[in-house]
Amino acid sequence: MITPRFLSPRDITQAEIRAICTLKNQSWPHSMESQLAWWEKNTAGDDRFVTLVRDGSLLAFLRLRSRTVSVSGARLDVLCATEVCVDESHQGQGLGALLMGAAATHTKQTSAGVAYLLCRDVQEPFYAACGWRRTDAPLQIESSSGRGRRPLAADERCMTFDPQDRLNGQIVLFGDVF
Repeated sequence: MITPRFLSPRDITQAEIRAICTLKNQSWPHSMESQLAWWEKNTAGDDRFVTLVRDGSLLAFLRLRSRTVSVSGARLDVLCATEVCVDESHQGQGLGALLMGAAATHTKQTSAGVAYLLCRDVQEPFYAACGWRRTDAPLQIESSSGRGRRPLAADERCMTFDPQDRLNGQIVLFGDVF
């Protein structure tokens, strides 16, 4: 049986970071040096990492980031699921659903109670099967580095885990890295 592990940046070892970067490289190919530099630059102290490990091998990973969104002008603290990946050799075995279920369970236990993620339209059926819903609310992304606002791309989707329907209205996501 595989049980999700929840780690904070202070709990994770350099060997685990390298294993995560290797796994991420299957979906986002870059050099290990680039992966590690991105990790160092973009990891916040309040990030939470969800991993699935069997016999010491990393099978799947995702990151939960603390984010603030605006819903019809009101600020709301939420979580953003990002970097969702399952080792190619273990895809189709239900690990992605286990990973997303762990993220949903963790979300329910936080004060936020809401999470979202951005994905491509071809990934939407997977996230929907995991209980995440596509938001059809008007949505904009506002850069935290001052680059302005942009709508979602034509093939981009915002999926939410929002059991209390708190993301009901016009949504603005803040950030540069999701």
